[in-house]
Amino acid sequence: MTDSLTIKTYWEFLKMTLPAFYGWTFACPALHSMTLQRSLIAAIILACTSMIGLPALGQDYPAKPIRLIIPFAPGGGTDLVGRVMTIKMSSPLGQKFVVENRAGASTTIGSDLVAKASPDGYTLLLCALPHATNPSLLKSLPYDTQRDFSPITLTAKIPSVLVVNVSLAAKSVKELSALSAASAKGLSYSSPGSGTAGHLAMELLKQASGINALHVAYKGAGPQVVAVLSGEVDAAFATISTAKTNVAAGKLRALAMATSSRSQQLPQVPTLAEAGYPGLEAYAWFGLLAPAKTPTSIIQRLNREANVALRLPDVKEMFENDGVEAAPSTPEELAQFISNEIRKWATVIKLAGITPD
Repeated sequence: MTDSLTIKTYWEFLKMTLPAFYGWTFACPALHSMTLQRSLIAAIILACTSMIGLPALGQDYPAKPIRLIIPFAPGGGTDLVGRVMTIKMSSPLGQKFVVENRAGASTTIGSDLVAKASPDGYTLLLCALPHATNPSLLKSLPYDTQRDFSPITLTAKIPSVLVVNVSLAAKSVKELSALSAASAKGLSYSSPGSGTAGHLAMELLKQASGINALHVAYKGAGPQVVAVLSGEVDAAFATISTAKTNVAAGKLRALAMATSSRSQQLPQVPTLAEAGYPGLEAYAWFGLLAPAKTPTSIIQRLNREANVALRLPDVKEMFENDGVEAAPSTPEELAQFISNEIRKWATVIKLAGITPD
């Protein structure tokens, strides 16, 4: 339906334009031809009526399927969040989502594709923690992390829990710190790889607590936890999904959650703040982004539908079964969150001398 205000606006434009046009043609002998004048007037009217016929920007969005770029290989938490969320968004938007996994170069291949896409809301990115750490880990990026994207919403977080081998004589973070100080060679800890959430979380804690621990990188979250179980390393910051079964079975000891509040899945485990280290938080997380300059109306529509989807009871249940917490937000909150993450991890990466694998 045409906006009456839009019609009024263009009618006023016509009333102002045509008199000015006649004055201009009178002053210009080359335009005295009646045929040429009529042609120019027709062109002006056609342009104005065409604009009146256009719907308000984003009013008919979406009119075709939407691509969601996931810059990781299929499987894992990113795929779970992206696919579940978009399935729920499809019905209210009236269009399907086409999920494409574009892995490689520490997520920069998929991210660059979206950064350079048309800002029309039909190509979106499900970014993750590397989006905030790449500026500090990589020498150069083919895009500007903050300038070239429009935030839509934070979607989910995956909490990290500090676990140790049960044979280790430490039942708290303070005791772990004291144990590492008493050991001539210190302790060791595993991660799923250099620059990952597990690696960064432990380096953040080390810098705050003085824990002396050597980093040992493994290829994935599964091998990381197996290394603690077997005693190859002493500790690790692991995701709840990879650690909770072994914690419940008494095969791993959980010392602290790197979260702002206790986890419903491990309610007995204190937070780092409760353990004496306030302000220390470390998550794997996911955010929904569009190319920069995407119209505000489209950003708001996507934000609304994504947040409705993330709050659905069955979505929250599916997430929680995999150790994921739904975390809807406003676009402004996501922008601030990413900015904070970039600053926080830049400091940790620099002090720890972390480099990519």
